[in-house]
Amino acid sequence: MKILIVDDEKDIRDSLKDILVDEGYETLLAKNVSEAKEIKLSQKIDLILLDIWMPDIDGLSLLKEWSANNEINCPVIMMSGHGTIDTAIEATKIGATDFLEKPISLQKLLKTISSSLKKLVVLDEIDKTFIAECNLKYIKDIENEINQLKKMYLVGFVGEKTNFMGIFISILFNTNYYLVKKASDINNNLLNLIQTSGLKFLLIDNCLGSLDKNNEYEELFNEINSKKIKILFLEKERASFGKFFKNENNISFYEAPDFSNDRDIIPDLANALLAYHLSKNSNLPFKVLDSAALNALRNHPDIQRIDQLDKVITSSIKSSAGELINRHDVESFFDQHNVSVEKNYKTDINIDVLYKKPLKEARDSFETMYLKYHLEKNKSITNLSNKSGIERTHLYRKLKQLGIKV
Repeated sequence: MKILIVDDEKDIRDSLKDILVDEGYETLLAKNVSEAKEIKLSQKIDLILLDIWMPDIDGLSLLKEWSANNEINCPVIMMSGHGTIDTAIEATKIGATDFLEKPISLQKLLKTISSSLKKLVVLDEIDKTFIAECNLKYIKDIENEINQLKKMYLVGFVGEKTNFMGIFISILFNTNYYLVKKASDINNNLLNLIQTSGLKFLLIDNCLGSLDKNNEYEELFNEINSKKIKILFLEKERASFGKFFKNENNISFYEAPDFSNDRDIIPDLANALLAYHLSKNSNLPFKVLDSAALNALRNHPDIQRIDQLDKVITSSIKSSAGELINRHDVESFFDQHNVSVEKNYKTDINIDVLYKKPLKEARDSFETMYLKYHLEKNKSITNLSNKSGIERTHLYRKLKQLGIKV
């Protein structure tokens, strides 16, 4: 266990270090906020002892910064020789796990650290076991669809290189592929190495744009084919493939799944993700998402992929005080990440998704985003009625029809 000690007084740093090293902890020392931030970025820290009063920037300001950026990923115990009850309460509200008043007794120090570490909750991203254990049709359909691609010579994965997409690639191809991130790395020597290693796939990650449309690469792809090595491409945009391949029929595509066509799957996936994290972390008490939280997840426009949904679930697990994860726990994730009303309901509208829908569905989707945006911003049915030009009686009917709760 690594413990970061942040205190401007060298005697205190050294004293705490000696005690903790004797107890089997690994310690890192910082005499100011700048050093603390640098160490925290470069090391995986399990617990932080943070002094409140320091000459350059005080510990509470640093704690506020970490909290605002959602960077409190381990227990933080505040220390002070001039602390008050109000200071301790403020620190706890910001995100501190506990508060120690100087001079700190040996017994109190070790007891507080032990207690804080027991509360430590480490929630890793979903991995292959989630996919293997999840029996939802949504997941199995995706898995089956990608399995068909194993038979193809050229496969193009379209989308961000998210954890979820990476999981599926690793499930389907195990570690049986070689990853290339620079087009210049693709040469006969590399192909011979891949063949000698017994690998079957070459994964080219977001570098199609740097490939030249010339005979050299056409010959190279033919050489890859002759060695019975299949090529996988990962690109953010499908257009990247069209610029390179004269005939898209020569390549099979798989686009990263999202919730644009079926947001009703979100509650089931949210429950599956929650169950997964609870099963993987014995420190967690039983928790359940209430109906309001599930509805908030389903209706929030920023949740478009499983990766995004998983981040909200893990945040809600940590922020929820009791057994129930409620709407506030879910929405606090977006508050912490400074997701504004304008970003939620205005700038993130995916026009391409609307274009793919039938006219009525596209109109309903836009009306939902439009009304939610103004309702959230104005907090008033009267103002919404005036802004939208819809009479109040008709407006209530429209909101009910679109499933928007007032």
